[in-house]
Amino acid sequence: MPNCPDHPRALVTGGLGRACPFCKGSLMSQAELEGAVPEASTVLEVESRSDALPFKKRRSCPDCAQVMAPWRIGRLEAWVEKCPSCELLWVEAGDLASLKLVTKSVARADAWASMDIKERSEIAQGLADAPKPVVQATLGQTAQALVGVPVLTGLEGAQSSIATWVSVLILAIGFAASLVAPESFGFEALSYRGDRDSLLGVVPAVFAHDGWGHLLGNLFFAWLFGDAVERKSPHWLVPAMLFGGGALTLLSDSFFAAPTIFIGGASGGVFGLMGLTFVLQRQGKWMIPLPGFMSAQLPLPFVMVLYVGFDVWLASMGDGGIAWIAHGVGFVIGVLTALLVREPALPSPSR
Repeated sequence: MPNCPDHPRALVTGGLGRACPFCKGSLMSQAELEGAVPEASTVLEVESRSDALPFKKRRSCPDCAQVMAPWRIGRLEAWVEKCPSCELLWVEAGDLASLKLVTKSVARADAWASMDIKERSEIAQGLADAPKPVVQATLGQTAQALVGVPVLTGLEGAQSSIATWVSVLILAIGFAASLVAPESFGFEALSYRGDRDSLLGVVPAVFAHDGWGHLLGNLFFAWLFGDAVERKSPHWLVPAMLFGGGALTLLSDSFFAAPTIFIGGASGGVFGLMGLTFVLQRQGKWMIPLPGFMSAQLPLPFVMVLYVGFDVWLASMGDGGIAWIAHGVGFVIGVLTALLVREPALPSPSR
């Protein structure tokens, strides 16, 4: 089975040609493309501009390894690529959507051009009189946002979040153990303290949660951002950041704390997941409620910057009892890790 030209992933047979399970790009015949987007060939033309984006990153055909030629979609800065040998087409998921929009637009323009002045006036008046649509959230999403529970929308990627769920379950089991045997698994037993523990003591400290509020907050945000991360990254990255990154953030916090202070919790790892989300889900939105079960959506990176800034401000006010340094270090670790692990060959939205 040939691999995706952008990722070391084997193409899998699906409803439309053969597709990459990671980026959803598809290798298909001209007939398959026309079946999915009728009249697609009418809006495609060979790209003749030598400085166009696809010439800076040439793709090879997954089937025969020949360099593929870019075909521009209408007047958009978007392309599909065609193999000159086997004539198969490589079509990215976003470009397939662009093809559908352009072909519909051309069909509408042709239909409009065929109408007389009276028909055009009637349609224009009907559009002017129609009620303006509003963006609405589902009842469940709005209820979730109204009680202060964040709702993330517009996330990219389609991988399952099995590692996120397993990680959250492990944290919950750790807390359940503290209720059954507090002398062995309670907050003070698992948390890190500089005057009694070796550096390895920060590892079990990730499971130390001082009460239900501490636990539930970390569980929810670990699920929220873990799901966002796992959609676009290897499954192992979520537990590695939550537990491994969480331990590193607790260790960093201990350098600035008194040696008798108990340090624990997974919030540093959660902030690491937030940093990963900041880089990997730049197109995501943070939904906030509006009257009438409508919603507004703010760019997710913008909201995260505000949240981290608020965290820094609280830390500067000397609000004790929270591992502020672990939060900040975790976010930075997450951002740097995302820059290292994200796939540089992933095509941009304009391709």
